[in-house]
Amino acid sequence: MATVKSVPVSTITATSYEPFMVEGEHVGEVHWLRVGSGGEGQLYAGLWTCEPRDIPYTFPGDETFQVLEGEVHIELEDGESVDLKPGDIVSFTKGQKAHWTITKPFKKFFVVSG
Repeated sequence: MATVKSVPVSTITATSYEPFMVEGEHVGEVHWLRVGSGGEGQLYAGLWTCEPRDIPYTFPGDETFQVLEGEVHIELEDGESVDLKPGDIVSFTKGQKAHWTITKPFKKFFVVSG
């Protein structure tokens, strides 16, 4: 088990976000809390926000997130789908291909590992 030598702490302001890019396309804004692991593998954590839109997305790692604001319909390549709203927590596995339909301005707290 890796030992964390410092504690990441963040304060969010309106200017704390940066563009989030997916395959060269600007898809929402992100505020990073973690962009690396204290041990092996990848670890990313932060806040992501996006206005209503459709987004094709392949999960780059195991991703767990909690919806803070808005609503989204996520359909997986195998046909399974889920509708999420504030308070919902969900987890996807690395490599799953999905299509997101964001219907209301959306914000999530996420952790990606793997």
